[in-house]
Amino acid sequence: MRILAFLLSACFISNMGARSMDAVRIEATADLKEAIASLAELREQIETEKIPLARKVSVLESKARKLRGELQHYLRLRDNREASLIQLEREVKESESDLDYSINLLNDYISSWHHGNPAAEEVLWSAQLSTLLLESQKKGTREESFDACFRATLLSIEAINLSAGGISFSGDAIVPPEGTREDGTFWSIGPTIFFSGINGSAGFLERSFSSIQRQNLSLSSQSVLTSEPARLIPASSSTSDLINQAIQRKSGNQEVVILPMDPTLGKALVMEKGELSVLEELQKGGIWIYPILFFAVLSLLIAVVKAFQIIKVKLPREVASLDGNYSGPFELLRKTSKGYQGKNPEILEEILYEAIIDMQVKLEKALPLIAVTAATAPLLGLLGTVTGMIDVFRQITNFANPENSELARGISEALVTTKFGLVTAIPSLIAHALLTRRLQGIISKMEGFSARLVRLKQENLEQNSKDSSDDSNS
Repeated sequence: MRILAFLLSACFISNMGARSMDAVRIEATADLKEAIASLAELREQIETEKIPLARKVSVLESKARKLRGELQHYLRLRDNREASLIQLEREVKESESDLDYSINLLNDYISSWHHGNPAAEEVLWSAQLSTLLLESQKKGTREESFDACFRATLLSIEAINLSAGGISFSGDAIVPPEGTREDGTFWSIGPTIFFSGINGSAGFLERSFSSIQRQNLSLSSQSVLTSEPARLIPASSSTSDLINQAIQRKSGNQEVVILPMDPTLGKALVMEKGELSVLEELQKGGIWIYPILFFAVLSLLIAVVKAFQIIKVKLPREVASLDGNYSGPFELLRKTSKGYQGKNPEILEEILYEAIIDMQVKLEKALPLIAVTAATAPLLGLLGTVTGMIDVFRQITNFANPENSELARGISEALVTTKFGLVTAIPSLIAHALLTRRLQGIISKMEGFSARLVRLKQENLEQNSKDSSDDSNS
């Protein structure tokens, strides 16, 4: 029963399910048709609105491109403006650096011109230069400093032009040898400044740079107002008269005046004053100069005596002969050979050789002292130089910063002994070589002369023996 009931319920449920599926299918079909119709209607609506939207999008895209281009343009302008500002700042810094460099160059030139001015001429421009330097050293703009330096440069050019054409001004100068100040008139012509004093002193002041101490000082408005005194260089009486006549003549006088000029700008006078006499050099040589002088005098005396003695020996021009007439040692050799009564030529040769040796010893006597002088004098000079250099180095040790002039003077004094040692040695060496060569020639000539005499004596002995044998046979 249960099984039959179950089967009946299953059949009922299947019939109910079949009828519901058909209903669902019908509903789905209806919904699909409705959806398709809505889609068609929507598509039609889209097609209707697509063209206006596309036109609107195109317009908006063109506006966007335009705005993007303007944005890029403004960005480029901003970048260019920033780059221009950086470049401008760089150019401004470079211009300021160039202006500072120009100001420094002008200051260096002004300092060089001021220090190059002679002491007598500095008073003409010191007041104006001090004012300009005061303006340039004030804490103002670079343009103001450059303007002041430029005007100082123009002042220097004006001063050079006036000096080149000739300028006359009053002042005072230190007149040697007393060193008193004397008022007078200066006359600047080119590189030379002439001076004529009211008391008759006259001379010229060569242009010279300032002292090293002044050059090391920085140029300021106060330093240019202080100047070294002008010093008159001593001149001869004729030169002083010419300078007095030229400066004191009337302005309307057209007479030609000859003035002395020094193209070396005073260096020739300094060198002339620095030239030492032989006695002064000997005094600077120290203790070692005395043995050098002793050897020099000794060598000179010996050389003169030996030269006179050796040159006095005259060489025979004719062939050696037992009956000839000769002078000096050659006559002694001839007499010795002729008076020899022996019959052995070897003994005569030994006798003549002994005579030659005696003559050589006589002629060579004291001659080696000249060679000793030639060898010893440079060593003594070197010894004096070494001792002098030791003194120079001791000065360097004792004084922290010795001046160059002091060192140069010490070194020059140390080299004096070397100079005189070489001056003594070179002539001694030459004299010894010449006298020795001459003496060797005389000795060689005497040896040949004596050999000839020995042969002649041997021939005479043979001839005499032959004659005596002939006489005995007859």
